[in-house]
Amino acid sequence: MTNIELYKLLRPAVATASGVPKIIMAGQNKEPPAGSYASIHVRTDIRERGMAFKRRRLLPDNETFEHTIRSQQEVTCVVEFYRTGAKEYASNLLQADKRDDIIWDLFKAGLSIMETGPVLDLTALQSDQYEERARVDIRLRMEVSNTYEINRIMEVSGMVQSESGSNLQSFDVKA
Repeated sequence: MTNIELYKLLRPAVATASGVPKIIMAGQNKEPPAGSYASIHVRTDIRERGMAFKRRRLLPDNETFEHTIRSQQEVTCVVEFYRTGAKEYASNLLQADKRDDIIWDLFKAGLSIMETGPVLDLTALQSDQYEERARVDIRLRMEVSNTYEINRIMEVSGMVQSESGSNLQSFDVKA
C-alpha cells in the first residue's frame, strides 16, 4: 500500500471522526487552506510486530519458486489540526477505533486502528499571530506482502578426480 493509498483511506475516517472541514496531505509545500483544517502525515513511524510468515510455491513452469513474505507492521500516522477549534477536532478523533462507520472501511482495506492519541497542544505564536494547533497520533496495524522469485536448480554436474588430477568419474544429477 502506497502512502497516497493510505492517505485516501485515512482522510474520510479523520473527517468523519473529527468533523474538521478540510483535510490535506502533509508535506506538499503548498499554501495552507483558509479556515480550520487538518493535515495527515502517513508513516511517520513503522515497526514490525512478531515474525513474518513465509510461503513458497512452485510455479507452473516447474523451474521457478515464488516466495512470499507477509509481515505485520505497526504504522504511526500523525494528524495535525490548525486554527480555530483545533483541540476540539483532535479530541473528537480519540476512540475512532470504536466507531463502526470508520473501522469497517479500514478493515476491508487490511487496516485496523490500534490506538489514537494523545492529543498534544501545539498552540503557538505564528508570525505574531496566535494560532491554535493540536496533534494526534493514529497507530495502525497492517499486513505488508513482498514477493520474489528464485530459479530452481534443474541439473548439477560433478567430477571426481584423483590427487594427481586425473578424472575418475563424471556425473550429472537432474531434478
